[in-house]
Amino acid sequence: IYVGQRLVIPVSRSSRSNGLDRLTPLIHVVRAGETLFRIALRYGTSVEALVRANHIADPNLIYVGQRLVIPGRMPAWPSPIASIELVPSPVIQGQTLVIKVWTSEDVALAGSFDGRLLTFVEGDGYRWALAGIHILTPPGLYPLELTATGGAGEVTKVTALVQVAAGEFPTEHIRLPPGAKKLLDPSLVRAENERLAAIFAAFSPQKRWDGLFALPVKGAITSRFGARRAYDGGPATSYHGGVDFRAAEGTPVHAAAAGRVALAEALTVRGQAVVLDHGLGVMSGYYHLSEIAVQAGQEVERGELIGKAGSTGLSTGAHLHWELRVSGVFVDPLQWTRQAMP
Repeated sequence: IYVGQRLVIPVSRSSRSNGLDRLTPLIHVVRAGETLFRIALRYGTSVEALVRANHIADPNLIYVGQRLVIPGRMPAWPSPIASIELVPSPVIQGQTLVIKVWTSEDVALAGSFDGRLLTFVEGDGYRWALAGIHILTPPGLYPLELTATGGAGEVTKVTALVQVAAGEFPTEHIRLPPGAKKLLDPSLVRAENERLAAIFAAFSPQKRWDGLFALPVKGAITSRFGARRAYDGGPATSYHGGVDFRAAEGTPVHAAAAGRVALAEALTVRGQAVVLDHGLGVMSGYYHLSEIAVQAGQEVERGELIGKAGSTGLSTGAHLHWELRVSGVFVDPLQWTRQAMP
C-alpha cells in the first residue's frame, strides 16, 4: 500500500433509525459450558454490557442456543463464521501458527493455508488447526482459506490473510572431522531424507500431547533452529532444522511430550535416532544418540527416557539434535516449550 492510496472499508448491512446508520450487531450463540464472563472476555466487553444489551434478568442463567447481542461489535466474517484467531500474529518464519475458528452453528469446517490443507479438530467451543511456517517462506501476507458446510449443504467460504514476518538467523561455519565429509554424499542424504519423509508424512488423528513440551536434555544450547550452515569454508548451503544441546556421552534423553515411537533405529547421517509421533501431524526427532531405550510402536509419556546422547552419524562431538515437524514442515521446537498448542 502507499501514501494517499484510497481504501474501501467494507461494513455490514445497516438499517436506519431516526436518520442514523446502525451497524448490524454481532450475534453469539451460547454453547455448552459457556458463561457470560467467558463470552465477555472473548469479545473484549463486560458482563454488565452483555446483561444490558440482552435484557438478562439473572447473569447466571443463560442457555445453550441462546443468541446474545455483542454490544459495540459488528460481524467481521459472514455467518456462520463468528470469529477467527491466529496465534502468534504476526507469525515468524519457522514458527507454528495456531488457527482457532468459532462458528455460530454446527458446521463441517475445512481449510488450507498457502495451498496446504489443514485438519481442524474440536477445541473448547471452537475448532483449531496447526500450520507450520517453512523457514524459507518470504515475509509477506498469505491466504488462509476456510470453508464451512452446514447440515443442509450450504457452503460459506472466507479468506483471511496471515502475516509472516522475517526471523533472525545467524550463519554457522562448521569444520567436519576427517572421514565425516563422505556422509554428505547427496545419494546418502537423499535416501535418508526420503526414509524420514515417509515417517513424518503420517497423520494420527489422536492428540497425544498436553500443555507445554519439555526440554529433552539438560545442557546448554549450542546451535539454534534456523541457523544457516556452511561446511569446511564453503558457502551456506543449508539451514539447521532443529536445536542442538551440549550433552556428554551417555547423558539421558527424555521425551519432550507424550507420543508413540514412530522410528527407533540407526541412520547414516543422523546416527542412532528416535522419532515420536505426538498426533495431528506433530512429530519430534532425537538424533546422534549413543543408545536407544525404546522401540517402534511403544507409547511413551512426557519425560520418559528414550535414549542417551552421543556422537553417532554426522557429528562433530557428543550432543543432542532435537527437531520438531508439523505436517512435515520443520518448526522451532523451543516455541513449543513456551507456547501451549493450542
